[in-house]
Amino acid sequence: MKYITKLGGEEREFTIERHGDGLRARCGETVYALDLALVGDGATFSLLVDGRSYDVVADVQREQVLLQMLGERFVVHVEDERERAAHAVAGHKQGGKRELRASMPGIVVDVKVEQGSEVAEGQTLVVLEAMKMQNPLTAETAGKVTRVLCKKGEAVAAGALLLELE
Repeated sequence: MKYITKLGGEEREFTIERHGDGLRARCGETVYALDLALVGDGATFSLLVDGRSYDVVADVQREQVLLQMLGERFVVHVEDERERAAHAVAGHKQGGKRELRASMPGIVVDVKVEQGSEVAEGQTLVVLEAMKMQNPLTAETAGKVTRVLCKKGEAVAAGALLLELE
């Protein structure tokens, strides 16, 4: 399967394939041997890349993956080839009502918009703290905030509706 990643404005394409008990990732001419194991609660992984070990905490929010490793935090946009094709088709359709939901339980640290706000694609709308990490939740497309259903300091459950946009 092909995956397209974007980190810091740089886009790369990876092909991931099963190879024996592990995985192989190809980016251009470079091939990496991978082994990935879930540790604990479902957000922490032990990752081996060409024999080097990394502890990784991952929070997947649709196409955006928040990674914490090597003492740093990274926000990586990831799409597989099917999602990219679907987004290309969807990009030509008229927008409608969209919802921003909490991907996991947490505390609303900040609400960066209010009802009636015009927002740009990628703009941070709400900051949610979960597992001691602050996670910016962003607009998938440009639009207008029609309802704000959360407030700063509020505890929210996974899947809770935070905002509505159109």
